[in-house]
Amino acid sequence: MLNKIVLWTILIAPWFTLFLVKKENIKRFMPAAMCASYLMIIYNVVANNQKHWVINETIIPWLKPLFVSGVFGAFPVITLWVFDYAYGNFRKYLVTNIIIDFMFAVFPIHYLFQEVLGIYELVNITLWGRFFLFVFFSIVIYGYYKWQEDMFHSKPKRT
Repeated sequence: MLNKIVLWTILIAPWFTLFLVKKENIKRFMPAAMCASYLMIIYNVVANNQKHWVINETIIPWLKPLFVSGVFGAFPVITLWVFDYAYGNFRKYLVTNIIIDFMFAVFPIHYLFQEVLGIYELVNITLWGRFFLFVFFSIVIYGYYKWQEDMFHSKPKRT
């Protein structure tokens, strides 16, 4: 039961933090968040097929190949927050992502989810392999958003 509460919280609670972000910045960076979710959906399907992990606990069984709480909850919201905080300064963006990716892929979130709660367990991917994959995804997301913003010539002033 505790695992279900944790997973539902990770899915829903991050969205409430967006009340602290300016509405125009949410609109501005939502394409990056959607790209992040899309990349994570693809990665979750591939990871399931490659047996990167075994998901022991899920909140939406028919979407079991996906880590639903992360893909639709924490991951897009954290992407919005990181873009709001660091977009326009790639070094700041990358360092921020490296810290967050380490927390999710290595310690403490991974440790909590695998060792303490048993929500999933890694099988055919290492902690560091997943970490570097997440960092790579963050670079792809930044590049996508930079391309998308340049394509539409909508570079609003950052406040």
